[in-house]
Amino acid sequence: MCEALAEARRRLGDQAAIIHTRQYDVPVLFGLLRRRSVEILAADTSTAASALVTADNTTPMANVERQVVEIRKTLEELMSGLAVARCVERPPAIERLVRNGVPETIVGSVLPDADIQPDRALEAIADRIRCAGGLKCDRNQVRVALIGPTGVGKTTTAAKLAAQYSLMHKKKVALVTLDTYRIGAVEQLAAYARIMNVPMEVALSTEDGEALVAKHADKDLIIIDTVGRSQRNGEQISELDSFLKATQPTEVHLVLSASADSAARREAVTSFGRLGLDRLILTKLDECPQTGCILELAVTALLPFSYVTYGQDVPNDIAVADSNSLAMLVWEGAL
Repeated sequence: MCEALAEARRRLGDQAAIIHTRQYDVPVLFGLLRRRSVEILAADTSTAASALVTADNTTPMANVERQVVEIRKTLEELMSGLAVARCVERPPAIERLVRNGVPETIVGSVLPDADIQPDRALEAIADRIRCAGGLKCDRNQVRVALIGPTGVGKTTTAAKLAAQYSLMHKKKVALVTLDTYRIGAVEQLAAYARIMNVPMEVALSTEDGEALVAKHADKDLIIIDTVGRSQRNGEQISELDSFLKATQPTEVHLVLSASADSAARREAVTSFGRLGLDRLILTKLDECPQTGCILELAVTALLPFSYVTYGQDVPNDIAVADSNSLAMLVWEGAL
């Protein structure tokens, strides 16, 4: 230690201040012997002093000494904290979910047993992901409204659902769109409708929506595609509320993008939640870097999933949500 202190003063001069010292053993000769080593962290206080020269070129040494003491104390606290952090390692299951994008607070509530095995972890995750199944058009007419922020894929999802139920399930389907604000939205949905031979109506007002839904009273399924709204615009949310009250959907599905920011998804759930949500559709799983968002949404939104989508192909790239499959996605971390 004396030799190390002397070396520090030789390199930094008489103004050297010792901030931290540590003695430790280093294994040598294949670990059969150990050699004592010394580590010293020192600072040249003359540099700090020159930076604190006042306007009259005098150096407030008392301030310098006080600041050196404070710096030493801060560094010691930081180094102590780092040492503790190195010792704390997450159990494998928790580490995996956090790495896959699940907030640690949620992981703790889902996996209370830190040393849980993978198969039990998957079961615990699946238990927290509620799924309500697909649309059921067996008896009464189903009117499903797709609502959500801009750019989450509502129109493409509407086309996929229309294709699935008209072509595969042989149901009588009609499309009603309110999305006349986005350039090309009507044309995009109209093109799909022509290919599927499904009638499509464009509602320009709340009154139009009510009349157009009544016009297709003979259909098994009416899919209502709404215009994307910002979750931060209360006036737009109120307008959407009026449209929903006029069309009286039997189910309201909130459409969210898996690739969106976590905070934006939480805001959307809160803002659109006052419209009376029934289910959740998660889109763009193919663009999502961390599929842990599935579990985060399941725990925070408290809504059952109905569908997930994973591409632009119509009528494919959509699946009925399944708890076990979604749990596996959360565990794997990507599609």
